[in-house]
Parts: sequence; C-alpha cells; structure tokens
Amino acid sequence: MSAKLHVLAIEPYFGLSHRMFLEGYARYSRHEIVLWDLPPRKWKWRMRGSAYHFAARARQEPPARVDIVFASDFLNLADWRALAPGELGRRPSVLYFHENQLGYPLSQDAPVDFHYGWINLSSALAADRVLFNSAYHREEFLREVERVLGLMPDHVPLDLVPSLRERSGVFPVGIDFAPHEEVVASRRGWRSKAPVILWNHRWEYDKAPERFVDALIELDRRGAAFEVAVCGESFGKVHPAFERLEAELSPRIRHLGFIESADDYRRLVADSDIVVSTARHEYFGVSVVEAMVLGCLPVLPAKLSYPEIVPPHLHPLFLYRDESELPDFLERFLAEPPTYFADEVRAAVGRFHWRHLAPVLDDHLEAIASGAHPKPLE
Repeated sequence: MSAKLHVLAIEPYFGLSHRMFLEGYARYSRHEIVLWDLPPRKWKWRMRGSAYHFAARARQEPPARVDIVFASDFLNLADWRALAPGELGRRPSVLYFHENQLGYPLSQDAPVDFHYGWINLSSALAADRVLFNSAYHREEFLREVERVLGLMPDHVPLDLVPSLRERSGVFPVGIDFAPHEEVVASRRGWRSKAPVILWNHRWEYDKAPERFVDALIELDRRGAAFEVAVCGESFGKVHPAFERLEAELSPRIRHLGFIESADDYRRLVADSDIVVSTARHEYFGVSVVEAMVLGCLPVLPAKLSYPEIVPPHLHPLFLYRDESELPDFLERFLAEPPTYFADEVRAAVGRFHWRHLAPVLDDHLEAIASGAHPKPLE
C-alpha cells in the first residue's frame, strides 16, 4: 500500500527517548504525523489525567482528519477513547510501550502501587494494536499481567493474556543516526594506553551505578589502565556511587555530569572506547545503541533487552553473565579488546536507523487503519 495517512501521535511525556522516537519517525515517515504532547514532568499525573486534557483539546481544536491514533504508554488510552469527541475515539489506535509500570522495578523505599500498571493494562486492552520496544519487554509485560490478574479474588478474565499476545508485536526504538554519522567520520582509533570506559545512563537506581563504580575501583586496585567518562541525565542530587567515584578515582575521570549540548554529548561518546551497562532494568537501551553507532564496543549484561541488540554470535565477546563477573570481564576486555569486530558492531545497530524502520512502521499503520491484519513485525 502507498496511501498517505494522517496520524495523530499523542505523547503525554514528551522527553528523552519518547521525543526522539516521534521526532525521528515524523522526519522519515511518508505519512502526515500530527503531534500532540505535554512536557515531561509529573509522570503519575500524566498517566492519570492527560487523556482528559487531550480530549478537551480535541473538542476545542478538532483535527481536520485523523486516520489512526498512535499513543505512548503514558496515555490512558481507554479514557481517551471514551472521552474523545465524535468519531475520534473510534479511530483505530496503536499503543507503543517504551516502558510499563507493572514490570518497572521499584526503588527500595517505594510502596507497591499497582494502579499505574492497571492503567497500562486497560490501555493495552483498548488499543487495536500494541507494540513493545523489545521482545523481552513484551514477555515481561504479559507475564506481569498474568501475575496481577492472579490477585483478583474471583471472576478472573482468563482470556486477556492470549488476546493481548495475539494483538501485540515488537518494534524497536528508531533513532535518527544522521548526526551520529557526522561525528563518526572524525572519530579517532582505539585509545590503547588508557581506554575510556563510558557510562551514559540515567543516574537512577534501576541503572545500578554502584555496580559500575565497584567494578572500576576493583580494576584500579588491579592496576588496569583506563579512564572513565560518566554522563546521562541526573535528577536532583548526585548519586552516592558517583560521589565515591570522584573521591577514589578522580585522576581517571575525563568527564562526570550531564551534558546539555547533544553535539557535545555525541563527541564525548565518540571519544570513548567501551560503553558499559550495569542495569537492573532495560527495555531497549537507546544510550547503548547510540554509543555503539558512535564506535564504542559494548560490555553489557547477558539479560534484559541486550541480547536482542548484540548479534547472537558476538554474545560471548560483549555480554557478561552477572555483576560478580564484571571486573574480570572488563580486565580481559582491556587487555585484549576485540576491536576487529568494531565495524560489525556498528553495522548491527545500524538497523535501528529510522531510514530503515520508518517504512516498516508506515506499512504497519496502513494495514491497521485499513482494517487488515498487519504482518508480524518480529
């Protein structure tokens, strides 16, 4: 098919990877993408109330034409479909899961609250099609749905999980690599005397920065040659792990802190050699993919979504089994870096470029908008 759709993309939390996803898709799609968004703050209130805001907006400034609605997991899609005026609430809809609140790990002091997970579940049930950013994510969500349904005292709808599985698919996070390609052209080679180890994730508990710092301190104790660059967005005070890093390994630190400029961030990443993750939780791994495209070799856990990013035959080279293995793994990696696979690593993650993915998503949305059964995306 080659029809040009009018896609209403609704994003209540327009920041970080959510923003990058939609802006990149709009840039490369053959469809007309109309974006309704809200700033990325107060995520719980976005999940609770953004549907009311967008329904009111639809009444005040009704879009001229909408063929399909594309929404993220921060929208209560069931509320939207109930409240949207006229035919708008009955338009075909696709729900895209960047994350979900049933499987998202809680911090040590956070109370258990299934409310937001139930919003995700209701939204998924209200959608015509549900897409997850990784197969790992989809399986975890369906497993968690089955678990929380088991908490119901009676009248459990046993067909929900099979129904969701049938209507779901996997579509990775698209990235516009055009700015990265400009930086790669000027990248230097491997820094053999003191390779730069990069950690470029959010400074939060689910990314486990303390595991990373523990491994570096052990490498330092063993006399390994390396430097370290830490970036990624922080929220509030500095994580205690990075206070410890600065106190104990200050001479090795090339950078520590958030980088406002996207160009400066890409240059720092391209000037690094190894990108490390110590995450407890990762549904896709945008920062790792960006680093790999910019020439970093990955050192990643052999779990979560990472085995889907690294080609299977390269898993033994780049994926470590558990946190206790990380210092040994990094020590071997520094001593004998598999740099001869650098081009293959970059090519492997090049498949996430919107140049390749946008036509696939375009076709998928066309099939859904026309009432046809879309081809599997996996």
